Amino acid sequence: MSDGRFSFPACVIAGKRRLDVDDLMMLRKHAFSDGIRTEDDACLLLAIHRACASSCPQWDSYVVESIAAYAVHRQHPRGWLDATNAEWLIATLSVDAIVTTPLELEIILHALDMAASAPDRLYAFALEQMFIGLQPNSRNAYALSRPSRNPGMDLADLHYLWRVLRSACEGGRILMSAIERDVLRAIDALAQPGEHHHGWNDLVSTLQLRAPAGNGGDRGRWLKASDEALLEKTTGAACQAA
Repeated sequence: MSDGRFSFPACVIAGKRRLDVDDLMMLRKHAFSDGIRTEDDACLLLAIHRACASSCPQWDSYVVESIAAYAVHRQHPRGWLDATNAEWLIATLSVDAIVTTPLELEIILHALDMAASAPDRLYAFALEQMFIGLQPNSRNAYALSRPSRNPGMDLADLHYLWRVLRSACEGGRILMSAIERDVLRAIDALAQPGEHHHGWNDLVSTLQLRAPAGNGGDRGRWLKASDEALLEKTTGAACQAA
């Protein structure tokens, strides 16, 4: 892979107009008979996926399950994500701190679902993708998968939020890091209270997140994406076949 060329069967599959079940079976039989076991395997699978215009649901599920399982169960420590593994996921699945496709965002969410625990930074990163996607003209992964273009938080946004914060709920309380609270405050400031779903307003009130009027907060402490990148769909891939 060091010369940038795919070996068999990746060379047969990569660049196809659409990846189907037959392609998936071929790859599982000849390339990944033991699953995704190394970082090179994960990068190769992503490179094949990115080289094709479209794919069947079975293929998409395989990519999400395989790479999330590799991050959580193949890398050390097994069963949970440490800072190193979390940064690997972020670097592999984002460009300039922005995830550009819904499938790659789903890999991060699925890894969080699978892991017994993960660093605060990875949860905050998943929330940052929602913050970016809620902004006008955004084309990141969250914006592309969002059903509406409402300026405020709607029911679908709340479902995403609770998926990310699921592990923060303990004994009827919501335990969040300071960086997660900062992201939620920034999300709240994107729209007026009347434009948000009442469930969001209830949460903001419960957590006492809403800043006094006129206080925009300090986004620079947590958001890693540049202002220019927020409004563009960045092309390219952080993880390429070596």
